[in-house]
Amino acid sequence: MDRVIAAAHVDGGFMSAVRLDQAGGLHHLVLHFDERRRLERWSEGATYIALASEADAFSVGLDQNDSGSVMGFDLPSEVAAKKWKTALVTWLGVVPTLLIVSSVVAWALPDVPRVLQQIVSSVLLTSALTWLILPKVRGWSRFWMMQNEQGDLRKEPG
Repeated sequence: MDRVIAAAHVDGGFMSAVRLDQAGGLHHLVLHFDERRRLERWSEGATYIALASEADAFSVGLDQNDSGSVMGFDLPSEVAAKKWKTALVTWLGVVPTLLIVSSVVAWALPDVPRVLQQIVSSVLLTSALTWLILPKVRGWSRFWMMQNEQGDLRKEPG
């Protein structure tokens, strides 16, 4: 983002930039040009194309343009992910964690009734998933989950 902003500073018509950083690793950059034609020239120029191509190697972009004194943009979020993708990612985090936790609890508490073992397992499983496992798994899969069929970020609910 810093390199894009620095490159835009050099171009005529650039007025300002706004960085928006959402929780969970979503980052947005709003560039403000004095005229739409200058924005179009910038976005079609070699510098921007090279930087956007470089960013494509590690991110998924969604270009939106607006003009005027009041502008609006649709920001993608995890709620736009297809439900089957969310279910698959959650399952991939739950299954190994469940197997490990239930095995450890059964080994550590062999003489405790099964119902109490399951209560202990559920507390450990829920805690591990909430604070350790699912944030990592969702972080690794976020851009895949939010992509539509064309590889663009989804803005509408899945």
